[in-house]
Amino acid sequence: MNYPYLSTAQLELCKLYPDVTASAIQGVQVAVHECQHQLKTHRWNCSTLETKNKNPEFSPVFKRGYRETAFAHAISAAGVTHQVSTACSLGKLRSCGCDMTSHGPALSWEWGGCSHNIEFGDHFARKFLDAKDTAKDIQAQINLHNHRAGRLAVINNVGRTCKCHGMSGSCEMKTCWKSTADFREVGTVLKEKFKAARKVILHNTVANSLVTRDRHRRRRRRPKKPVSTTTAMLQKHSRMETLKIDLKTKHNRQAHKGRKKRKRKRLRGRYPRQTDLVYYEKSPSFCDPDPEIDSLGTTGRFCNRTGSDVDNCNTLCCGRGYNTLRVRRTERCNCKFYWCCYVLCDECVFDEWVTVCK
Repeated sequence: MNYPYLSTAQLELCKLYPDVTASAIQGVQVAVHECQHQLKTHRWNCSTLETKNKNPEFSPVFKRGYRETAFAHAISAAGVTHQVSTACSLGKLRSCGCDMTSHGPALSWEWGGCSHNIEFGDHFARKFLDAKDTAKDIQAQINLHNHRAGRLAVINNVGRTCKCHGMSGSCEMKTCWKSTADFREVGTVLKEKFKAARKVILHNTVANSLVTRDRHRRRRRRPKKPVSTTTAMLQKHSRMETLKIDLKTKHNRQAHKGRKKRKRKRLRGRYPRQTDLVYYEKSPSFCDPDPEIDSLGTTGRFCNRTGSDVDNCNTLCCGRGYNTLRVRRTERCNCKFYWCCYVLCDECVFDEWVTVCK
């Protein structure tokens, strides 16, 4: 398969693990389709990521720092992790198999479960996608952060699937194994992270850490009111006497602990969590076609005339207005099952009115 824009490290992975790399590429395509589903009502709806060469990194949006860029990177990493983990458990890959770490010793009866190998999927996704972001600039650091957030969306939503054993399904004994959540569920988790994405800057003084922009600005101190020398001395003496007494009280110790706790909380708020999506560049409107930012515009998009979400006509059409059209669609209906064994359906024609952006 011709897959351009691979780095040297990625090409090495392809040579060493061709089957796993192919599974990873399938994971990227699964991620693109999920991206299109999750953002289908947004002005930028991931439709340009499905390119002829199957490499969405051709898209200019992957080189930017938008909120949409963060989502695209995160869901790509999630797709690779999910696909490789699942392929391992299905026996499709020579380099990995079932995850046996949590099953304990073998039982006397035949075990029919196979846990998804999340650890291997996470490891390969990290090597495959992070290989291109080795620089120390804000773009690379943000890509690495969002890749990790995508992988964690899979890891943190691992569930348990069980199978019952016993006469007539009595479930006298039960076998369980770990399994990844349906990728639709992972996509929904990342969609919520997309809505709450945090804008950051690169803090060069703290080991190139990403710091939220709103917390990075220092608060201005209010100027103190001038006081006379006599008043200042009296206030200082009074404070010293009060301090000697208060330091011995339980109330003061609790207040001191409270201040330290608030300070720690304030410092934590400056840094995004590992599961957060982060970006550094304000998104454009995506209203008009612009290949420089991978925008197709919104002309011709279906919109919701009565809704209040992001797909309402006023928002999606960018104030240009919309046309109301009558369309005809055909679908299967009145299906009946006949023994044995086939289904017959009628074809029903429906006319409906739709609204389309000008």
